[in-house]
Amino acid sequence: MAQASQLTAPAVDPQRQRKAKKATGVAAFGTFIEYYDFSVFGYVAATIAVVFFPSDDPVAGLLNTFLIFGTAFIVRPLGAIFFGWIGDRMGRRTSLVGSILLMSAAAGLIAGLPTYAQIGIWAPILLGVLRMLQGFSAGGEIGGAASYIREWAPIERRNLYISFIPSIAVLGKGSAAGLAALAATLVPAEAMESWGWRIPFMIAVPLGILCLIMRLKIEDSPEFTANAATAKETTGSPFGRLIGEHRKPLTKVFFISLVQNMGTYIGTVYVAVYFSTVLGYTKAEASYIVLIAVVAAAFLIPLAGQLGNRIGAKRVLVTSYLFYIAVTIPSFMLMNNGSVALAMIGLLIGMVPYALCQAGTYASMPEFFPVEVRHTGVAFGHSVGAVIGGAGGPYFATWMIDATGNTLVPAYMLVVFGVMGLAVVLGAVRTNTTTTSSHLYR
Repeated sequence: MAQASQLTAPAVDPQRQRKAKKATGVAAFGTFIEYYDFSVFGYVAATIAVVFFPSDDPVAGLLNTFLIFGTAFIVRPLGAIFFGWIGDRMGRRTSLVGSILLMSAAAGLIAGLPTYAQIGIWAPILLGVLRMLQGFSAGGEIGGAASYIREWAPIERRNLYISFIPSIAVLGKGSAAGLAALAATLVPAEAMESWGWRIPFMIAVPLGILCLIMRLKIEDSPEFTANAATAKETTGSPFGRLIGEHRKPLTKVFFISLVQNMGTYIGTVYVAVYFSTVLGYTKAEASYIVLIAVVAAAFLIPLAGQLGNRIGAKRVLVTSYLFYIAVTIPSFMLMNNGSVALAMIGLLIGMVPYALCQAGTYASMPEFFPVEVRHTGVAFGHSVGAVIGGAGGPYFATWMIDATGNTLVPAYMLVVFGVMGLAVVLGAVRTNTTTTSSHLYR
């Protein structure tokens, strides 16, 4: 099948290749900003809890802050439907412009919000609204970026090009953590509560403007443009058509996304809390271990994407799930030894299945849908998986450790989801049967 697809692939067009590289760079840069903006809230949560909620009960304030953090996940599917409609009706470029504009504007407005001491209850209400707008924007970004890069990239390098989305997203999260930590280090505690916490949000504004200018200068994807020119009628409701005609592939994308998000939020987000509150490492040690592992993952993901060019995204996913099953428990046992060095080795081992899963997931999702509903299908399937895996995974892990006293619960969860992913992918039949797809997902 792969040989047949390569025989039917179009001849190399140098101008098309240059445009594909530019399109990939612009889309990935926007994803970096999106995930920087989306993540920075969590890294300054402790300060936000003091600034936006009454100071009588610090724990309650922090819980309220994380509740607002979680609302961003709930609205992501709504953002997926909205931006999916724009992307499938008006073009991927238009959707990407809209999502970066909304995310950056929301981050800038958060930076300028009055505090609870200034306007009372309206402060956390406005914070919650702006946080939901960020989640709404994030719901559309992944579907747009993945569809856009997939439709520009050369067939034989499509896995590699798409892998830059999760790779750059990881760097966006790392940059948010680094800048938040830098602000907390350089700014006195009193000033941090008055204006220091605003700095990471303010940085999003010039970055967003730069990305907006870049996205306004790019062309829409050739596959979307060709389909729009030849289609007899415009899809009135991409989401309605998705639910009516593509429920089976949408279900598979949801499960693939669920495993990917569970690995992301257990393996790179919750694990920082796990180190400090469950295993007894200091917060500085936990941050150091996670930062090293996340940076390593950012470089491993494109390597996994390159592997996907050779063996196909489906096989990359199967490999990632087998690695989750085989190495997760041993890697968590290393983390439980009380040694920073062994904990770092353990988490780095866990980054291998994580990187493979990220690259395989993002390359696979667009292949399940035809061009006219691709943006909506990827965005909605991934967003629903993020709601459960992102918002539910860390909560369930915390609850189970408290209920059972077993510190290996997160490892067992990742093994279970690895088995589930393996069952789903081995039963997955590529839905989009165009010859340009067969080399990617086989």
